[in-house]
Amino acid sequence: MTHTQQMRSDKRQRFRAFRELVSQEATVPAIAARLKVSERTVLRYLRDLEGPRRRSMYDDLMPRVLAHLQRFPSSEFTSTELARVLGVGYGNHEHEGKYDGAALNPTLRRMEREGLVRSVPGIRADANYNVPLPCTRWRLAQAGDA
Repeated sequence: MTHTQQMRSDKRQRFRAFRELVSQEATVPAIAARLKVSERTVLRYLRDLEGPRRRSMYDDLMPRVLAHLQRFPSSEFTSTELARVLGVGYGNHEHEGKYDGAALNPTLRRMEREGLVRSVPGIRADANYNVPLPCTRWRLAQAGDA
């Protein structure tokens, strides 16, 4: 067994022991002392036991994106334009009134994998830019899309 494999095996055993101690309702300091790890490590294990830290925004955003694209089936939108229409902001006061198209990208990519939307490479050439820039536009997927 290599050193890395041994470390992984030890960690798995430690995590099994951790779950057992949690089921016995041991305190964080008691678990840390028993496993010979820091309390911070025990808190991280507890967080990992709870599951994903960030709730997926897909369940909230997908129906809203789809409804908007269905309203305008022949139009294409950038992720920032969609964020503005849907009110997806940065989430802090420093950027108040600004919309975060990047926050929509994971949802849009998943919707594309599921065949709901289609990405269209485009060029952003408007009055704010001297040089045309590449961008991705999104549209509703249609029957003929591959």
